[in-house]
Amino acid sequence: MMSLPKSQRLVQKRSHNSTDDSQVESLSKKSIKIQSASPTTFKFVLIDLSTQSSNDRIFFICTSTNTDIIATANAIASVEAIFILKLDRQSVKPDFVKLIGVYEEQEQLLLAVKETLEIFQRIRFEEFLFEEDNTFLWLQLWRNEIMMRKSKIGKQEFIEVVQNYYRHNNKILALIETLDHSYTAADALSWCLRFPFPSRFINNALYSRNMEQLKFCRFLISDASRFLQQQSKHNSSKQFYRGMKLSSELVEKFVKNIGRLICTSWFLVCTKSRIMALAAASSPTCRPDLIPVLFKIDCDSTTPYVELSKNVSSPIIVFDVCTAFRILHVCQDQMVVVRMKIATDDGRKVAREYKEKHQSIPIETLLDQLVNPSKPCIPQQPPLNQPVRNKEHQASPPPTSKTMPVDASSSTYSDPESRASTYEECEEIDLALDEYQRIEPVSSRENVEIAKNTVDKVDKQSGKRWRDCVRR
Repeated sequence: MMSLPKSQRLVQKRSHNSTDDSQVESLSKKSIKIQSASPTTFKFVLIDLSTQSSNDRIFFICTSTNTDIIATANAIASVEAIFILKLDRQSVKPDFVKLIGVYEEQEQLLLAVKETLEIFQRIRFEEFLFEEDNTFLWLQLWRNEIMMRKSKIGKQEFIEVVQNYYRHNNKILALIETLDHSYTAADALSWCLRFPFPSRFINNALYSRNMEQLKFCRFLISDASRFLQQQSKHNSSKQFYRGMKLSSELVEKFVKNIGRLICTSWFLVCTKSRIMALAAASSPTCRPDLIPVLFKIDCDSTTPYVELSKNVSSPIIVFDVCTAFRILHVCQDQMVVVRMKIATDDGRKVAREYKEKHQSIPIETLLDQLVNPSKPCIPQQPPLNQPVRNKEHQASPPPTSKTMPVDASSSTYSDPESRASTYEECEEIDLALDEYQRIEPVSSRENVEIAKNTVDKVDKQSGKRWRDCVRR
């Protein structure tokens, strides 16, 4: 589960209770996706499950209690979680490992989706990249060649960007204000680990390899990394632990890569306590098919790490961003045990040799070449410099920016569905709803329903409009 994609998908199926085999087969191929347009909104668009990449992850939402339909969704590898909005009186047997819950109210369903999505995001941000992956090389190059460069972009520019990005989210805006008034370089690591802000914003940028956003986040990551590197050397070698739940596919990937390098895309948090790590690996989860895994990480006295929360019984240990490790051994017993050692110098060597091999190519071009060939379909990030939306919600040509270079007068935006999709990407939810409602004929409109799901609040007016749009 740790090797998650650079996109997140929620799927809704609409069906009747009586379904024959042909209907079930059809439902296994076509569905409606709620695509994350930003950390605060989702949109419904048609997708074809039969063509989805194995790297995609889908949240499947259906209004049927038909066991054949649920079993079909449960068997699809890319489906991560199943939610049922129960509209009939039939009971549902909880025999499907991906079934999160059955809900009678839309509000309950949205809350469950929100909570599961937050867990999904936290796990996704803890991704492991193997030496064979282009992304491993990308992260090592970015860390060693870009991250620590001096930049004129600092805290003030970052504050302006995130205030605009989260301009409709009062909860996050309050956290931004706190960071603005209290931030110091010594607190950078603590800030980087805070969820949802700013870790979710920075992790989204790192996860999608978004250089535009990363240039605004760099000061914070650099301050945190510099603070960690400046810690005094340790007296002896030590071993730390991390307990997690992983998919069988990812466990198998660890087995196949014994002796090779691996890295994380963020700061890796561990513990001194083996007991606490075992408890974390054994803790209940919404996915009973996931495998408990205990990581044992060997460190020598030169390994840079920092110990936080020294006043608690088991302080956390934090390793630097994008740290490279070497997989030493994988034991598959009642619990999978993965033993690794710090291999920072080996990670630097891989990046250095690749750069020397391509001396004539600028580092930015190398990074772009690495990420583009295998780049999954990622929802377009809202433009960082998007102006505050028109309070009158008057229809206007879809906004454009440097991050979305599109000619608004082109045929791309000649139909309501395309215009609505563009408004969605820029978080202009009300304008998008207006465009979707213009789609004709009505039968087509039913296949492109759109909803607003604000992660931190769902006000009554938005909820009413969501229901009205779906009913139509």
